[in-house]
Amino acid sequence: MRIGRRRRTGSPVRSRLTKAGWVFVVACVVVAIVAMNSGLALLFLMLGAMVGGVYVSWLLARRMVAAARVRRDVPARCRQNQRVSLGYLLRSVRGGGACLALRIEELDARAAALEPAACGYLPARGGVLAHSETTPRRRGRIRLRRLRLSTTFPFGLIASARQSTQEASLVVWPARGRLVAALLGKGEAESADVAPSIRSGGQDEFYGLREYRLGDNARWIHWRRSAGRGEPVIREMARPRPRTVWVVLDTYLPDASPPVRAARERAIRFAATLIEDALAGGYRVGAALAYDARVVVVSPADRRTQKQRLLDALADIDDNAVHRLPDAIARLRPAWLRQAHVVVISAAEAEESLTPETLARLRRDSRNLTLAAGARIGGLFRDNELAAREDA
Repeated sequence: MRIGRRRRTGSPVRSRLTKAGWVFVVACVVVAIVAMNSGLALLFLMLGAMVGGVYVSWLLARRMVAAARVRRDVPARCRQNQRVSLGYLLRSVRGGGACLALRIEELDARAAALEPAACGYLPARGGVLAHSETTPRRRGRIRLRRLRLSTTFPFGLIASARQSTQEASLVVWPARGRLVAALLGKGEAESADVAPSIRSGGQDEFYGLREYRLGDNARWIHWRRSAGRGEPVIREMARPRPRTVWVVLDTYLPDASPPVRAARERAIRFAATLIEDALAGGYRVGAALAYDARVVVVSPADRRTQKQRLLDALADIDDNAVHRLPDAIARLRPAWLRQAHVVVISAAEAEESLTPETLARLRRDSRNLTLAAGARIGGLFRDNELAAREDA
C-alpha cells in the first residue's frame, strides 16, 4: 500500500506585522545598532530576547489559527431594522491544543455592518459558540461567502489569519408598518369555527359542540348543554372557504433619485404589512409583481409557507426599470380574480400607473377592487418610522 503525504485542507495561514509589531521591529533595529556600536553584552542579550519574542509571537499565533476550525450558522430570514444574531461554531482539531484570543470577521461587502465575533478561549479538542450581531437597514438578501479567522496572541506583534469559504444567505424582509384603515373589511375569512361570518348573513351551518377554550366568544356558548354537562360548551359552525386577496404591486422605478426610491420602498412595506395581516385573518393571499428581468405571480394559498414565499419575493425586488404595473396585471387571468379582492399598490398616482382600459378590466373581473396609489397610501398605511428615516 502506497503511503503519501496528507493533503491539507483550507486556505494557508498568512502572518503579518501589526502596528505594534512594526514599532517593536524598529526598536529591535535601534537596539541592534546601539549594541554593535557599544559592544555591551547586556544589549545583545536584550536584542536576542526581543527577536525571540517576535518569533514566539509568530509561532503561537500561526499554530492557534491553524488548529481552529469555524462553521457559520446563519438564520434564514430576519426583518429590516431588527437585530439579528449570527453564530460561529469554533472547534479545535485533534492535537492542536488550546487557542486564545480568536477573532472571526466577514469579508463580503454587504456584510460590512456585521460586528466581528470573538472567542477568548477555545479548549483543546473542544468547541465554543461565538456570536456576531447586526441590524440590517435595507431589505434584500445578504450573501455571505468568505470569513476570516485571526489572532494576535500572545504579544499583539504578529497577526496570523486564515480565510475560508462558506456560502450562506440571509433574507431581509421589509419592515412592518400598520394598516390605518380596515382595508379588507370583515369578510368570510374572519369567521372562526365558533362564530358565523358577518358578511354571510349568519348562514353558516351548525357543525357540532366542543369544550370551551380560553378566548372563545361567550355568545356562542350552548347554555342548555353546558348546564347538563357542568362545564361550558361551544356551538361550532362550519367555516366557509376563505376569500382570496390578490396584492398587485407596482415595482417600476423610473429613476434612482432618493424621493422616488423612498416612495417605492414605502409601497413595498405597505404590501408586506397587508400580506401579513391578510394571512393572519385567514385569507388566501397571492401576489403579482415584476423584477427587471421577469414578472412573478405567486399563486394564492393560506398555508404557513405562503408568508415566506410572498415576503421573500418582496425582499428580492430589484431596480426594475423595464416592467410597469400593467405588465403585472396582464399576467392575472380573469378566472383568478372572479371571487377575489384585488389590492393594487403603487407609489405613483393612479393616472400615471394605470390606463382606463386596465382599470375597467380589473373592476369587471374582480369581486372587489382597492386602488392604493400615490398620496392615498398615507390614508391607509402608517409606515415604519425607522425605515422611513433610513430611506430618506
